[in-house]
Amino acid sequence: MKTTTKKSFLLLTFFCCLNFLLFSQNENNKWVVGVGMNAVDYYPTNEDNMGGFFNEISNANDHWNIYGPKIQAARFIRGKINLGTSFSLNKISKLGDIPVDNLMYYALDAQVQYAFLGNENKFVPYVFVGGGYNWVEDFNSAGTIDSGIGTNYWFSEKVGVNMQGAYKYNSPDYAILSHFNYSLSVIFRLNSNGRSGWAGNGNRCF
Repeated sequence: MKTTTKKSFLLLTFFCCLNFLLFSQNENNKWVVGVGMNAVDYYPTNEDNMGGFFNEISNANDHWNIYGPKIQAARFIRGKINLGTSFSLNKISKLGDIPVDNLMYYALDAQVQYAFLGNENKFVPYVFVGGGYNWVEDFNSAGTIDSGIGTNYWFSEKVGVNMQGAYKYNSPDYAILSHFNYSLSVIFRLNSNGRSGWAGNGNRCF
């Protein structure tokens, strides 16, 4: 019952924020929404990992918890700056090298994105910083400091794909462990009125 309440609260909070932002937009605000899968990896940040921070960081078979959905939205602000928010749902069966019994994982995050090559191209890599709040069944809930990299690739003016990797740091004083969160999503641009893959104000948003 407690887990269901937390899940309902997170979903309600996310969609209320999204609804407010969408309906407060004007004709120059460009929005992108997306949905996809996410993976949570505790192994590289685990204190029992003696091989260093990046040891086995790509070992998806042994360490990644892959589940979904991840729901995301982003807003172009100005220049190379964008704001993003997301909600991630996962089931944790691998806590590093320790098997656990499908603990429910919820994360609500916000970030400032910097598209260092600009927002105008089909390929839009970016870096980001931000924060989030995480809940894991049978553990405490706590905030995280987030940072990472991502990219959008636009197949057309309105449809593309987003890939992102985030490091989510939490103080050792809490039972929420620092971890990596990766995601792959299909993204859609809303109210796009540009031509040849350009948004109406000359900037591609994500």
